[in-house]
Amino acid sequence: MSGYLPLRYVLADTLVVRTSFDPLRIDSEHVIGGRAQRGMLAAVLRRAGLEREERAWVADGGRVRFAAAHPRLEPGADPDLPGLDRARTAYPPPAYLYTLGKNSETMADVFADPDPSVPYRAVRDPVTLDRSLRARVRTTTERYLGRARTGDPGRGVPFFTTALDSGQVFEARWQLLADDAAGLEELAGRIAQVLDSARGALTLGSGGTRAHGGVRVAPVAPDAPVAADRADPAGRRSWAAGEPVDVLLLSPALVVGEYGAYAPAALVGEVLALVGRHLPGAGVRVAASHVESTVVGSYHRGYHGPMAQRRAAAPGAVVRLVLDRDLSAATARAMEAEPLGDRAVDGHGQFVLLDPPPPGPLPPAPETAPLVGRPPGAVVLPDGGTVPEYGPLDWEDPGLAALYDELLWNAAAGPVRDHARMLARRSARRLEPLTPSLVGRLREAITHPHQDADAALDALAGVVAGERAGGGAPKTLHDRAVRALTRARVVPHGSPPVPVRDWLSGVGGGGVAAAWWEANRPRPAHSPAYSSAIAAVDLSLPHGLVPRGDPAGLSERARAWERRTAARLCLALVSSWLTETARVLRARDTAHTRGGRR
Repeated sequence: MSGYLPLRYVLADTLVVRTSFDPLRIDSEHVIGGRAQRGMLAAVLRRAGLEREERAWVADGGRVRFAAAHPRLEPGADPDLPGLDRARTAYPPPAYLYTLGKNSETMADVFADPDPSVPYRAVRDPVTLDRSLRARVRTTTERYLGRARTGDPGRGVPFFTTALDSGQVFEARWQLLADDAAGLEELAGRIAQVLDSARGALTLGSGGTRAHGGVRVAPVAPDAPVAADRADPAGRRSWAAGEPVDVLLLSPALVVGEYGAYAPAALVGEVLALVGRHLPGAGVRVAASHVESTVVGSYHRGYHGPMAQRRAAAPGAVVRLVLDRDLSAATARAMEAEPLGDRAVDGHGQFVLLDPPPPGPLPPAPETAPLVGRPPGAVVLPDGGTVPEYGPLDWEDPGLAALYDELLWNAAAGPVRDHARMLARRSARRLEPLTPSLVGRLREAITHPHQDADAALDALAGVVAGERAGGGAPKTLHDRAVRALTRARVVPHGSPPVPVRDWLSGVGGGGVAAAWWEANRPRPAHSPAYSSAIAAVDLSLPHGLVPRGDPAGLSERARAWERRTAARLCLALVSSWLTETARVLRARDTAHTRGGRR
């Protein structure tokens, strides 16, 4: 007898599941493979001294078949999707699912009646079985220096790692095998007990990649841990004779072709053989099919090396069948319990039976990240944990106001400087009339001791405008320097080039700073790190996510803080821009000197 144990994975740390063995560039898969989970359970059982369970559950493969963990979309995780009534899992997109047009979000089934005049684009994001939502898995790429395993051991080598971000949720359905329903319940309870006893010590993924791989694992429904279906049903589970039914591949299938080698194209024949075993004598017709090829590899920790890579049918492959007899729910579940191809214990060859989409254009499926759902009265932490929600804050408290201002400033300072550097590099070709010495004169105007940020900005605007300063401040610019500032251009995002003199003379203290900041601020479309950093520490946002209703991606209180701190923000942006511009100009002059003199 077969059943499934749905498990909920919460990434407490960054995670890397390798797709290749390039030591200098590691890109994580967006799905946690069954073999990685098999290794996780083996490590837990070995540490606990449960050798008999390790042999029965992990080594033999006769009691437990592992499954890939796919992104889980939970209610309350995304404030822009308030109508999500229950959690849904996003699986590999079916091969027939395309969008109409290059930039359109409307989807269509190309198996039904494709239009040759329409430019179709394949859907690549994971999508729920009912095609109502798409998952956008969050990743972060790091570049760092590490010690090379070959060559000079004392010399650092640049490494790149793209890891899954913490705080995301995945769901896997391990297949359990037992003699009866009571045996399934007992086995599921025992596995859940072992995983709970190892709480805080569970790890997944590859080592040596700066990704810690910490994870929390628990049954989706502790009171009823065993489920009857391979995936959460998105429709009916039985079909009448003559109705089409899709076989959607959820994980790579290692199927053997007619010459004895792994051949992805043999998937259709494997599906027909499966139907013949469960419905002997039934007439079956393949209405449509699409199978792509992928490479399946893994790392064997026992032998300390990679295993041989094999060609497999890629997840998302679809075989559309039409039967001449009824297909009951019991038969459909029995077919899904029999994976296609080899290495079923690692989760390969798993599939689900479902209805084809209705004819005509399909509504767009909005994207959302697989974050932890926010329960009522709780706050989600960055590692996916939850704590009770704090009560109403007393915004009249001077200490809270000072803390709020300090939190936002510390979060905003780095992204503002990064935005200024990006702006200088973006305008590098238009800054040729400037010289490092002229930029140094401008930097003196704001680095000279001033009473506050407003006074520093007023001094800079005065120097650019040609006003003669006193009190030891930098002198006014000569006509040649003014002409250079007028010819040079700064290129803001989404705006035409602006003369540097006009751009700098527009900044100043008081209300002028607020208006200048609003015109030159980092915007979510080009510099999303600014709004994300502020939202993460904004005490007025209980969820810590960027508000979608504001064009700048800020809350009302953060907007008010910006108006109060506009001078400091402008000063940080301008000073960082001048510093980066001077660096760009020095690099240009050095290149010209090396190339022009012999």
